[in-house]
Amino acid sequence: MMGFLSPLVFLLAIPLAGVIIALYLLKLKRKERVISSVFLWKQAIQDVQANAPFQKLKKNLLLFIQLAVIVLAVVALARPFARTTGLAGQNIVIIIDSSASMSATDSGKSRFDEARQKALAAVDRMGKGDSILVITSSAKTRVISSFTSDKKALANAISALKPCDTQANIRQAMVLALSLVAKKQNPQIIVISDGGIDSTSDLQPGNAKITFIRVGKRSDNVGIIALDARRTLAGTQQVFVGLKNFSDRKRDYILDFYLNDKLIDSRQESIDKGAAKQEILPELPQADGRLTVKLDIKDDLASDNIAHIYLTPPRRISVLLVTKGNIFLERALNVNPYSEVVKAAEAPADLSRYKICVFDGIKPPDTLPRGGYLLINTDSKAAPAQLKSSLQHPSVADWSKTHPATRFVDFSSTQIAQAKALSVTRWGQELVECEGGTIAAAGERDGRRFVMLGWDLLKSDFPLRVGFPVLIINCTEWLTGSDSSIQNLSVKAGDIIPLDPHGEKKITITDPEGQSTVIVTNGGTTHYDGAERIGVYKVKVGNKTYEFACNLLSPQESDITPKGELALGERKVKQSSEGIKTNAEYWRLFLILGLLLLSFEWYAFHRRLG
Repeated sequence: MMGFLSPLVFLLAIPLAGVIIALYLLKLKRKERVISSVFLWKQAIQDVQANAPFQKLKKNLLLFIQLAVIVLAVVALARPFARTTGLAGQNIVIIIDSSASMSATDSGKSRFDEARQKALAAVDRMGKGDSILVITSSAKTRVISSFTSDKKALANAISALKPCDTQANIRQAMVLALSLVAKKQNPQIIVISDGGIDSTSDLQPGNAKITFIRVGKRSDNVGIIALDARRTLAGTQQVFVGLKNFSDRKRDYILDFYLNDKLIDSRQESIDKGAAKQEILPELPQADGRLTVKLDIKDDLASDNIAHIYLTPPRRISVLLVTKGNIFLERALNVNPYSEVVKAAEAPADLSRYKICVFDGIKPPDTLPRGGYLLINTDSKAAPAQLKSSLQHPSVADWSKTHPATRFVDFSSTQIAQAKALSVTRWGQELVECEGGTIAAAGERDGRRFVMLGWDLLKSDFPLRVGFPVLIINCTEWLTGSDSSIQNLSVKAGDIIPLDPHGEKKITITDPEGQSTVIVTNGGTTHYDGAERIGVYKVKVGNKTYEFACNLLSPQESDITPKGELALGERKVKQSSEGIKTNAEYWRLFLILGLLLLSFEWYAFHRRLG
């Protein structure tokens, strides 16, 4: 059904039509001429009669055409519209999912290209007075374009977007969008995604209208979801690769292993639909360098078909243990056959001889050289945290499952008689948290790495648990990299990468696509947040070069099954099957018809004269 946004404009039709009719009623003033005959002047006589005032109008094609042009012009000014697919509000936030799963090509083109086209179509249909803000959601939330009615600016911003290889954080984007439209009139949030996102069930949309536009058709994908390596007591390394088939059919694949770009193993296997599988690379003696795992299979997502990890050969580790006596800690440090543990009651003058220094209840010196430090029930001015208030019988609530120091360690049932809460600095990271605060932290700065435990080990049952030697071995492995001038590492795409400039004022990072970024530093540890594409990144610090690799390794992103709804609080927002309703205006059509009639009127007038 058609309506008009400006119906009062129709009042203009009366005076405009009256002007046209009046021009035909007016008698034209002509000079008199004497002629011999009027036989050849019949048409002129008809014009004289037509313009005689106050007489009945004669049928005249030009008059009817001109009146029709007036009617079409007035209708165009009245802005006729009909309800159709498009935008419906005046203040709209478009959230475009730009995570790894949006690179899936199950529709012939990528889901991100499809999402970008839907966003461009929404911009094209926005009405006069509508204002749009565009947000992309990957590991980070970015505002691409602030609220504007400029269609060209919005189209340019959306057309320039590219997907990332990170997980989606739609929740963060929704929180930002809801805050931006909280005080707006007629707010609307449009989420364009495949639905493979983190939980948003704790969000309350308020008065904002939420529309979910789904992209994607199927899930035909096998991905690498885990990659890790461990060193055996014999000094060799084992590599574990976790695979999962997210397809609805059995898939065959070839798995290739490369060490520094040299093929060292290849195997042809199959995996059942929906199944997970683990591939183990036999022990690698003295392996050193980047190990690349490639999954040779034709599926809908390429970014989870390759992953990298860095292997280092075993090396002697000199460890200083400063303690009043702790047999559990001493034995755990000696589990690694390559560790050379030196025990002391107080810190020696020269700590630079040791790769790792462990201070158990004894305060370290104020000045610490580069190296790794494990601080137990003590702190340091150079550490990432300071000991604060005492906690009685703290119960562990959560701990980091991803930090190298606490991976594979279970703190859930640990009993601690007394601990001290840690005040963590901006460059530190919380490792273990209880109801009263953080009781373990880690951090890296100025060539020094720290792991801090805020309790006396002997006043807990932790040394009697399986996780204790695992924690100490993890700390030994991670802390040994603290004094290295070059440190290769493997991270997940989207992680923030700590970089030590080793006193230099700038760091140059070249991404897998060959684009370089220069970071200016003050000589201290800086952080790089641009690792959003999988692959190998080159880092140049002074005259030294090293690298790090980004992997996807995300079951959430590898599962590219399109979801049918979003959970927002108690509300379930189902995918929109009809698109977004709006007022589609047709004034251009009536304006074009008017111009065509005006052209025909010109043609008819000149043909009549001819």
